Amino acid sequence: MLGFTPDDIKALSMWEFMAALEGYVKANSSDDGKMTSAEVDDVWKWMQGMEG
Repeated sequence: MLGFTPDDIKALSMWEFMAALEGYVKANSSDDGKMTSAEVDDVWKWMQGMEG
């Protein structure tokens, strides 16, 4: 998936692997990181329930 061989993966530090994985996800995801209006509504409803 990432284009690395098993030996390549073994040679990477955890930080290097996670950076490569994050880059792969960003490059291959259609998600722009913004919340949808439904997600905003859900968060707002949750926050309203926190008021005592």
